[in-house]
Amino acid sequence: MGADMMGSSKRTSFMPSCGEAAKKMVGLFTSNKRKKPVVSVTVCTLLLPHDMMLEVLLRLPVKSILRFRAVCRSWAALFSSKDFCSLHIAANKVRPPAPKLLVVSPTSTLDSSAVYSYSLSGHRDDLLFTFDSARHTSVEVVTLSPCCGLTLLFDAAARAYYVCNAATRAITRLPPYRYPRRDYTAGLGFDNQTREYKVVRLINGYNNENGAVMCDVYTPGADCWRPVAREVPFGLFQFAISAVDHAVLNRIPPVFANGFLHWLICPSFVIRRPRAAIILFSVAEETFGSIRSPPFWGPTENLRPWSQSEGEHLVVMDDQVCIVRNLRNGTPHGSALEIWGLLDYGSGDWSLNHRIDLFGHIQRELSDPQVVRVIGSVGNCGSGKKIVIATSKHLVYEKFQKKVYTYDPRCKVLQCIRSFTETHTFALHLIPGSRFSLFEESLAPVHKTDEDLALPSTLAKVIGGNLLVAARGKVGVGGDQLPSNFPRRRHIIVARASVKVANLHNF
Repeated sequence: MGADMMGSSKRTSFMPSCGEAAKKMVGLFTSNKRKKPVVSVTVCTLLLPHDMMLEVLLRLPVKSILRFRAVCRSWAALFSSKDFCSLHIAANKVRPPAPKLLVVSPTSTLDSSAVYSYSLSGHRDDLLFTFDSARHTSVEVVTLSPCCGLTLLFDAAARAYYVCNAATRAITRLPPYRYPRRDYTAGLGFDNQTREYKVVRLINGYNNENGAVMCDVYTPGADCWRPVAREVPFGLFQFAISAVDHAVLNRIPPVFANGFLHWLICPSFVIRRPRAAIILFSVAEETFGSIRSPPFWGPTENLRPWSQSEGEHLVVMDDQVCIVRNLRNGTPHGSALEIWGLLDYGSGDWSLNHRIDLFGHIQRELSDPQVVRVIGSVGNCGSGKKIVIATSKHLVYEKFQKKVYTYDPRCKVLQCIRSFTETHTFALHLIPGSRFSLFEESLAPVHKTDEDLALPSTLAKVIGGNLLVAARGKVGVGGDQLPSNFPRRRHIIVARASVKVANLHNF
């Protein structure tokens, strides 16, 4: 943001007089077809203090904003602008709405898939939309924590990826990818430089002519996947292969935070104790790196049985990358789940943030399932932070019992909030993929538009400037008050729409 927007004491300088505002609005929104002036209701909003208008607009849920776009063209331009979308994300970080789960489930006729939202504080499922591109029980959620409100889905039967924004009821199918029969893992990240999301696939090349490990990237609007700008360095080959094997066998996807995708290495797949624990991929620069091993990986870590390291996975909590240690098999200090947070990318220092001791009711609930995953956290220190845990237990044939819990680290209370039985036709090694993730409201589109939806220059100065200036004191946008994972260049992600949404509900 420019220096002219830094001082809150000069906010009123952006607000024109009532007469000037009316003239500008009528001039801006004159119909090109009929050449008749269109009186905008935004003129009325400009008569209000911009602080008040900011508070009202940024507190609107996505559902209301989508409806209000039809009020007039000025509101449609405002709500579609990159600045407003970024401010809306920042406002939700400061005042988060009630936590929800996103659930993908096949319809009763198995001819389409449905996307639901489920409140963690109640027992109500809201059907958001259905789409007829996936007709099997094979649709899974890849990203357990959304990226700017977007979620990556995968249809194992069609071998197709989807990017979905459940809040706006939008979904797009990505084009076919190379080497579909080889082992690979994919993640969703955000490029701050191009203001686009990217879907990244890390592929075991089996020492083909292109190398032992390959990487493909999909960017919005492209007709195909492309090779990454810089291939995996030779020195990271064995670690990248270990990360892909770990992700494929144990259904552990990468996580996105701080501009990087993170893949966890499995020590059992490396000949010697690995010097690195995480493979990094810079979404903006398209380069690879690594983070050194945590202190709890001892000299003989690579000699541990695979069954003991298969449960280790990554999770993002409070914008911090964490490793979850699965110690359910018992240690000299008792069975537990440990959550270690990464303190610094350069030094690779870690700290123990949480330890969930398995005893009593907690032991009965978390010791029996084959799969236990920490998928994130909701709330904060003021409202009461809770850790969200998902489990999966194989029942018979293709049936699996799934449960979702919240764990209060202060009271050490585990509560089951969701329990259901699923059919997974494509379950690998009895470890099915997930059909739910955390839900995040966002205006981020999944398709790439062909025209610039930014605010007209005059309107940007009249409305957008006032919103951005007032936002500094209201939602912490700009400077050091900005949340660490909020894009500092104020952007929105887009992609090309290619999937027809069959039905919209509650819209």
